[in-house]
Amino acid sequence: MRKNIYYSLLLSALVTVSVAEETRQVDKHEHGVGELNIAVEGNSIDLEFMIPGADVVGFEYKAKSEADIALVKDALIKFDEFNNIFSIPSASNCILVEADISINQGDNHKDEHNHDEHDDHDEHEDEHDHDDHGEHDDHGEHDDHDEHDEEAHNEFVAHYSFNCGNIKEIDRISFPYFTTFPNSGELEVQFVSEIGSTSFEVEGDEPFIDLKGKI
Repeated sequence: MRKNIYYSLLLSALVTVSVAEETRQVDKHEHGVGELNIAVEGNSIDLEFMIPGADVVGFEYKAKSEADIALVKDALIKFDEFNNIFSIPSASNCILVEADISINQGDNHKDEHNHDEHDDHDEHEDEHDHDDHGEHDDHGEHDDHDEHDEEAHNEFVAHYSFNCGNIKEIDRISFPYFTTFPNSGELEVQFVSEIGSTSFEVEGDEPFIDLKGKI
């Protein structure tokens, strides 16, 4: 998978981005804040979005009603067309070679996306010896439901890989994402290339990042 490009480059840049990475982890489950990892190597660029369900469809619990399921399906269709989410300068001559769009809905997908938070849900219950009745007694049904939703933290995961004829022409990436999903508030961006690494915080009033001199 091309997403390995990101992780291999990120490992080499951990020293310089350690502070930003700690901040990203703290904010990982914050509503209104999505994550984006961008990696550039050679003529390839990878973008991987991890967006809280609340930012996309207005909720983070597992979709069960017909209305909620329809919202999720519509959102996945929007992610499938990357121009709804971001745009790259046409002069870069980038061609999409791989896309992987999914929604992580707690236990059903915890292994697929390797989210330790979801694996820890069962461990958390075992560690504290809470059976179902014990949890209701200690926290009440609503508190337990909220805790479960928080741990499940449904999120949309979208990975896009491009090969580019003129990759150095990527001096800016814009994000129609904020218009496509009005509930969204911010994107925390981690950028890694062979030149170095940096981070951005992007919001709807200035929905772009400046990559001049960074590729």
